[in-house]
Parts: sequence; structure tokens; C-alpha cells
Amino acid sequence: MAEPAEWSIQAAFASQGEGAAARSFYALYEGKHFGVPARGALAVIACAHADGRADAESVRAAVQSAAHTFAEGYFGARRTLSPGKAAAAALASVNRWLAGQMQGGALVSLSALLLQNRRIGLVQLGACQMYRLRGAMLTPLMQPHIHPVEPTPFIPARALGLDAELTLDLGEMDAEAGDVYLLIAGLNLTEGVYAALLPLLQHAGEAELADATLEALAALPAPGKSVMALRMQSLADDVDDGSASAALAHLPIRPAPREGDVRDGFQIGRTLFRGRYTVLMAARDLQNNQDVALKIPLPSMLQDEVFTAGFMREAWVGTAVRSQNVVQYIELPPERRSALYLVMPLYHGETLEKRINHAPLMSLPEGMGIAMRLCEAVQDLAAIEVVHRDLKPDNVMLLETGEVRLLDLGLAYLPGIDAANAARPGGTIRYMAPELLKGSPANARTEVYALAVSFYRMFSGGAFPYGQHEKRPLARVRPDMPGWLGEALAKGLAPRPEDRFADAGEFARALQIGLAEGRDTPPRKRFAFTSLQLWRGVALLFALLFLLSLIWSIK
Repeated sequence: MAEPAEWSIQAAFASQGEGAAARSFYALYEGKHFGVPARGALAVIACAHADGRADAESVRAAVQSAAHTFAEGYFGARRTLSPGKAAAAALASVNRWLAGQMQGGALVSLSALLLQNRRIGLVQLGACQMYRLRGAMLTPLMQPHIHPVEPTPFIPARALGLDAELTLDLGEMDAEAGDVYLLIAGLNLTEGVYAALLPLLQHAGEAELADATLEALAALPAPGKSVMALRMQSLADDVDDGSASAALAHLPIRPAPREGDVRDGFQIGRTLFRGRYTVLMAARDLQNNQDVALKIPLPSMLQDEVFTAGFMREAWVGTAVRSQNVVQYIELPPERRSALYLVMPLYHGETLEKRINHAPLMSLPEGMGIAMRLCEAVQDLAAIEVVHRDLKPDNVMLLETGEVRLLDLGLAYLPGIDAANAARPGGTIRYMAPELLKGSPANARTEVYALAVSFYRMFSGGAFPYGQHEKRPLARVRPDMPGWLGEALAKGLAPRPEDRFADAGEFARALQIGLAEGRDTPPRKRFAFTSLQLWRGVALLFALLFLLSLIWSIK
């Protein structure tokens, strides 16, 4: 099978003016040189702003190091982060480094293009400027951060090293073959730039576009100008964002093995679970001498495109997660595989669903230990931009060691890079927040709702928090549980997302505070009278008094 097409970019660079070479830096980085070809490419132009305290050599080192460190951080970011999130995280790190190294001696402006999967992300920070030539149209891209009144010496309104908290402008758009992008550094103004560049539309097809751009900008004042011109000759194919799923994409689906068979060095054991599309089987890894579980797709999986895509995504996310509370999938060398399947550790224990359904009822200490670990697991996923979407007791394994593992990442949703699937249904209906049923995308608050349903069932002995017509407070089914627990669960189950906890971390903190400050015993029952009961009591009292007075009068 042919290799997927990559970006084909014609790049040209030019600089003009005293000190331009020292103050500016431009580069085109490719993900394949960093071991992550799926990240595409990164084009960046950077410009240093010195106030006289830093010499030329320090300024050059600052601007070059800023660009190189940005590229390393961008391509080294977790695979589950979108290009924009990866760029923001990388530049935040650069900002901290630059502020500490230069101590205010130099600031760095930067503009960048993030080229991935036929899309172009835009990053703007400081005084650099970006334009696109498409056919007979010239379009400014992003607004540079320049003070309306130029200070002396010139300092942009935003820059690397200027403030402790970094504020970026991010954008994204479709790319087209033939597009030309101009990245310009060294101009301390915006007035007149657009008009000066308009004549370039007549020369957009020429090779020396960077030099032509400098010539067009010659009349504009600046101590030194630099231009990076990028022509998109052809675009990359859409490729999977994760190497694990890409490696599995072309493997065949073979019939499920039988107990006792040996496949790819795995001694097949008993069947743990059989579903409509997959079968989970215990196995012994004969090469590494460890027990594992194999998740094997059945041929029927090919009839469901959504499930097939989820299976491949599960392989990727499972190898990207690094959390002690979330299942971690085992990557195999490509030469060892002969068919499509996933490998994970074989955990010994029982699911939370099974624990809920046998005596004794869940105690407060046992339940709180499980709840804390599950909240931590969900937060660990959120840290790498993953929403589980199928939180329920069936997907929680309680290990014999007392540890907890969140299982089944087949419905995981990645907000940063999976926008096309945001509104696709995912999850188990009875654990889904109301807004999900109306087409809203899954997020941290929908995860809180699913956690609250799971925790309620954990403490209630299996009952769901809603009856036929109304919600049932925990106190109604478990009066021995403390009131603060019921209040926390009620907030997690709020119909409106804004009334719930913001995320699993906030949910966990509320439970911790309740455990630390609340009572481990249920509150004492307080007697409350309705108005009808009150009047009945008063009438009875008067009747008794009348009877006593009658008896007294007879005597």
C-alpha cells in the first residue's frame, strides 16, 4: 500500500535592513524529524525586541532558542492534544524559560502556522504579521499585538518574556493547494502593509515571492524586515493522529481463537466476555511470561463504522494514557502481530457492578476510596484532553490489591482533535447527562453526571437515583449515610450542567471536605409538622380540656 501523501511546501526566506538577521529567525520544521509524522509541519517566524541591555549575540540566541524550543515542545506534546493546545502548552514553557534567562533584556514576537491533516492552525503572539494569497484575494490572518501609540524603544503589546501569564491568539482554517502564506517580522506598524502587499497578487505564481514581498514593503519604516513565504504545492492526506492505531489499521480480522490455541506468542485461555462485536479472552504472553487479556474484534465489527473507528481510537488512547487508575494497553512490535486485536494487563478482581450487587452494602470508607480513585482517573484523562464518555460500574475493575482501574476506552472522545464526532452518541443511556441526549458534546460536566449516577448506585445497593417520576435522594434508600454525601451526589446529578461540579476534581474535593468536616453517622431525625397535623393536635387538645372540665363539673 502506498505511503500517505505529505505536505509539499515551497519555502523562501529573505531579510533586509540593519540587524534583521540578528533580530529575526524563521524555520520550517517537519514532524517526521521529531518522530511524529502525524503532527505534520510547523512554520514559524520570530523577532526579538531588545531594549539595549542585551548584546546582539544574546538577542540572536534568544530568538533562535525560542523558536527551537517551541518546535520541540510542540512535536513532543501528548498525541491527544490538538495542534492549538499543543502549541499553547509549548509556548507557555518557552515564556517561562525566556523570562528567567533574559531577565527582561529581550522579548520575542512570534507567528506560526500549524500544518496537520489538510488544516492550518494559526498562532499569533506579538508584532509579527501573517497574510494569505489565494487566487486573486489577499487576506490578513490574525491581528498583530502592537500598541496604538508606538513606545520608544518599541515594545509589542504581547510577547514571549513580557508577562508571567501568556496570552495567545489561536485560529484554524482549511488549506488549499496553491495557497501562499507570507509571515513578516520587523514591522512595528500595521498601517499601509495591506496596500503595499496588494501588487503581489500579480506575482503570486513567481518563485522569488519573499524578495518581492520585501521590495513591496521597502517604503515602510522599520530597522530591519524579514519575510518567510510558503507556497502549498500539495496537501497531506488525512492520517490518524496516533501511531498505535495507524499501525493496526491494515491488519486483518481473523476468527476468534479457541482456548488452548497459540497466536502470536499468546497462549489463549478462557473467554472473559463476549459481546456483539468483540470478545475478551485471557491469555498468557509466552514471550514476556505475564498474564494478559486480548480484546479481539469479531468479523461483525466491520458492519459498524462507528464501532470500528472507536476500536482503533481505543488502541491509540490506551497507549497514550499514563495513569495508575486507568487501564494501560500494551504495545506490541509490528512484526509480532498477524491480526487485529488489543492487548492489556489481565486484572484479578471484580467489577464495581458485581460488587454493588452482592452483600454487604457499600460502607462509607470503602465507597469513598473507590470514588476518590475514579475522580482521579477521570481527571488524569482530562489532563490529556480525553473524555471517557462511558463511565459506569461495569467499566470499573476493583483489583484484589485494593487498587481501582477504569476500563474500556472504546467510546473515548478527544475534544481537541475529534470535533467532527462531538455530537455523535456515546455512552450508556442511564448514565448520560440530559444535554447529551439533545446533541451537546461530552465534556467535564457530563463526566461528573455519570460519576454521580455511579456513586449513587454504589452506595444505594444498585438502585438508580431517579424513580419513575422523580429523583430519589440517597437518604431515602440509605438513611445510614451522612447528609453531606447525599447533597454532593444531588449536585453532581443536577439537570443543568452549570449547576453541577465543574469537573471530577471539584467533585472529589467536595467529597473530601464532607468526609473531613461532616459526620460519619446520619443526622438525627427531626420532627416536622404540617399545618393540618398542627390543627388536628390543637383540636385534640381542646377536646381533652373540654372533657376534663366536664368531668370536674360533675364532681
